[in-house]
Amino acid sequence: MTATYEAEQRDLQERVKVLEAIIADAKEKTANVDSFLEIVHRYTDIQELDAEIIRTFIEKVYVYQNEKLWSRDTKKLKIVFNFIGDIQIPRKEKTE
Repeated sequence: MTATYEAEQRDLQERVKVLEAIIADAKEKTANVDSFLEIVHRYTDIQELDAEIIRTFIEKVYVYQNEKLWSRDTKKLKIVFNFIGDIQIPRKEKTE
Protein backbone atom coordinates (compact mmCIF):
# COMPACT_ATOMS: atom_id res chain seq x y z
CA MET A 1 0.00 0.00 0.00
CA THR A 2 2.77 2.45 0.91
CA ALA A 3 4.68 1.54 -2.24
CA THR A 4 1.67 2.50 -4.34
CA TYR A 5 1.29 5.73 -2.37
CA GLU A 6 4.99 6.60 -2.80
CA ALA A 7 4.85 5.86 -6.55
CA GLU A 8 1.80 8.09 -6.87
CA GLN A 9 3.59 10.85 -4.93
CA ARG A 10 6.60 10.65 -7.29
CA ASP A 11 4.32 10.78 -10.32
CA LEU A 12 2.48 13.78 -8.91
CA GLN A 13 5.74 15.59 -8.11
CA GLU A 14 6.98 15.01 -11.66
CA ARG A 15 3.65 16.25 -13.02
CA VAL A 16 3.95 19.39 -10.86
CA LYS A 17 7.39 20.09 -12.34
CA VAL A 18 6.05 19.71 -15.88
CA LEU A 19 3.07 21.97 -15.18
CA GLU A 20 5.29 24.61 -13.54
CA ALA A 21 7.49 24.63 -16.64
CA ILE A 22 4.41 25.08 -18.86
CA ILE A 23 3.17 27.94 -16.68
CA ALA A 24 6.59 29.63 -16.71
CA ASP A 25 6.72 29.34 -20.51
CA ALA A 26 3.23 30.83 -20.85
CA LYS A 27 4.14 33.72 -18.52
CA GLU A 28 7.28 34.42 -20.57
CA LYS A 29 5.32 34.45 -23.81
CA THR A 30 2.73 36.79 -22.28
CA ALA A 31 5.47 39.12 -21.07
CA ASN A 32 7.05 39.10 -24.54
CA VAL A 33 3.75 39.94 -26.21
CA ASP A 34 3.13 42.73 -23.68
CA SER A 35 6.60 44.17 -24.34
CA PHE A 36 6.03 44.01 -28.09
CA LEU A 37 2.65 45.74 -27.77
CA GLU A 38 4.26 48.53 -25.71
CA ILE A 39 6.68 49.13 -28.57
CA VAL A 40 3.86 49.05 -31.11
CA HIS A 41 1.90 51.64 -29.13
CA ARG A 42 4.97 53.85 -28.91
CA TYR A 43 5.37 53.83 -32.69
CA THR A 44 1.75 54.02 -33.84
CA ASP A 45 2.25 56.90 -36.26
CA ILE A 46 5.45 56.09 -38.18
CA GLN A 47 5.99 58.63 -40.94
CA GLU A 48 9.41 57.42 -42.04
CA LEU A 49 11.27 54.21 -41.36
CA ASP A 50 14.69 54.77 -39.82
CA ALA A 51 17.44 52.62 -38.28
CA GLU A 52 16.21 53.16 -34.71
CA ILE A 53 12.74 51.85 -35.52
CA ILE A 54 14.17 48.86 -37.36
CA ARG A 55 16.45 47.99 -34.42
CA THR A 56 13.52 48.35 -32.05
CA PHE A 57 11.27 45.92 -33.92
CA ILE A 58 13.66 43.50 -35.63
CA GLU A 59 16.17 41.20 -33.98
CA LYS A 60 17.54 39.37 -37.05
CA VAL A 61 17.07 39.17 -40.80
CA TYR A 62 18.05 36.05 -42.70
CA VAL A 63 18.55 36.27 -46.46
CA TYR A 64 18.66 32.91 -48.20
CA GLN A 65 20.11 31.94 -51.57
CA ASN A 66 18.11 32.37 -54.74
CA GLU A 67 15.65 29.58 -55.30
CA LYS A 68 16.37 29.64 -59.03
CA LEU A 69 19.94 29.86 -60.26
CA TRP A 70 20.83 33.35 -61.57
CA SER A 71 17.43 34.74 -60.68
CA ARG A 72 17.15 38.06 -58.89
CA ASP A 73 13.54 37.96 -57.79
CA THR A 74 13.17 34.74 -55.80
CA LYS A 75 15.09 35.41 -52.59
CA LYS A 76 13.68 34.05 -49.38
CA LEU A 77 13.77 36.30 -46.31
CA LYS A 78 13.15 35.39 -42.70
CA ILE A 79 12.59 38.24 -40.25
CA VAL A 80 12.87 37.57 -36.53
CA PHE A 81 11.10 40.23 -34.49
CA ASN A 82 12.08 41.27 -30.99
CA PHE A 83 10.00 39.65 -28.24
CA ILE A 84 7.79 37.55 -30.55
CA GLY A 85 10.21 35.70 -32.83
CA ASP A 86 9.61 34.88 -36.47
CA ILE A 87 6.17 35.04 -37.99
CA GLN A 88 5.12 33.01 -40.99
CA ILE A 89 3.67 35.50 -43.47
CA PRO A 90 1.87 33.88 -46.40
CA ARG A 91 3.78 34.28 -49.64
CA LYS A 92 2.07 36.06 -52.46
CA GLU A 93 2.85 34.33 -55.72
CA LYS A 94 3.44 36.37 -58.86
CA THR A 95 0.74 36.12 -61.46
CA GLU A 96 1.91 36.42 -65.03
